[in-house]
Amino acid sequence: MTGAGRGPGWEIAHIGLAVHDPDEAAAFYGDIVGLTRADARHSFSNGTQGLTLFRHDPDFGLRHRSPHNPFMVKSAMLAVPDLGAVAARLEKAGVAASTLEAPFPGLGAVLFCHDPAVNLIGFTERQPLADMTDAEGWILHHVNLQAHDVRASVRFFVETAGMVEGHWRAPAARGDFSIDPNELAVLDLGAENRGLHVIRPDAGFGKRNGFAHNPSIGGHPAFRVPDIQAVMRRLDATGVVYSDAGTYAMDGYHQVYVYDPSCNLIEINQRL
Repeated sequence: MTGAGRGPGWEIAHIGLAVHDPDEAAAFYGDIVGLTRADARHSFSNGTQGLTLFRHDPDFGLRHRSPHNPFMVKSAMLAVPDLGAVAARLEKAGVAASTLEAPFPGLGAVLFCHDPAVNLIGFTERQPLADMTDAEGWILHHVNLQAHDVRASVRFFVETAGMVEGHWRAPAARGDFSIDPNELAVLDLGAENRGLHVIRPDAGFGKRNGFAHNPSIGGHPAFRVPDIQAVMRRLDATGVVYSDAGTYAMDGYHQVYVYDPSCNLIEINQRL
């Protein structure tokens, strides 16, 4: 892992995913994807980043008097060095936000809001930040967010969290998809398309590229693993359908798409 504090001022901290059967989902993420289980049940951690699986809880927002319910939909939590500064920018922009204390294992207070595309986003303070680019084992490589107005979402993250838009790094023989910044943008974490991906949904994406899955619709987290071939062997052994995209979208990365047992789309990738 590279030294603390050397990143661009934010990091992916945590993903929350709603599932129908947390035990079944935990077996999938642990035994097949190969994530490391945390102490808390149905949670995974690489020591810095985490994943929590939970059942839908429609009444959570009412019980906690919060307009945001992180136990109903998938959410991405981003670590920033100054939560107060983010809160002030949200207030100035007129964006409704609410703070929940330690909603998921390994996190302190999380400031939740919706981005312009109504994706649920959480901000949590962490000092110092850790740059996960060269971390060993698995990491949360990126979070893909669907947005009909890509530019509005990019402006939101730039103005709210001080993120910087990068340039999409595609292989020479890329797949059939647009890298026009009005349709696909990356708020990157230094290199390798790591960070937040903001994409305009494209109904024909999967068909044009020969995939059983459409990664442009609904958003997804992406997990970088050290051995994607081993993961695919486990998927084959259990009969789970997946799309082996190869190196088609991100230069230097092998990508695979698969649904978890609750049909949450996830990406599994490996740096080549």
